[in-house]
Amino acid sequence: MHEQDPEITPSVLSIIPDILQSLLVDLDEKSKGGDTHSYLISSNALANRFILSRWGIRPSQRRRYKNLFSTIRRHCRILFEYYLARNQFVWSDGKSTSYWGVYKYDRIRGNLILGFVRIDSNHPFIPRLRPSR
Repeated sequence: MHEQDPEITPSVLSIIPDILQSLLVDLDEKSKGGDTHSYLISSNALANRFILSRWGIRPSQRRRYKNLFSTIRRHCRILFEYYLARNQFVWSDGKSTSYWGVYKYDRIRGNLILGFVRIDSNHPFIPRLRPSR
């Protein structure tokens, strides 16, 4: 029996930045005490994490849900291009605001890999870690 892909609506897609935020928070908390404040995240990894958290569908099920994976991955690439053009990713939780610089690390077969660098809110300039390709 072929399972039908879950419905992808604009309201569902609007949750993806929240998944990126939680991913950055998780990575940042794991490196507390360390001097790592730059993280590489690929658009496909973000799409996979979103699909798993939203519908419980693992990347190993990609063939069965081909349309779902291709649509979400495409949307994540577009979202990453947007953050890259803005050169930043910012969010506010009501108590504080987090600033992240964004730079292009690589693009491999359509998978866009971005670097996210935590920025001190007192220093508005984003450090240039690596030139864009």
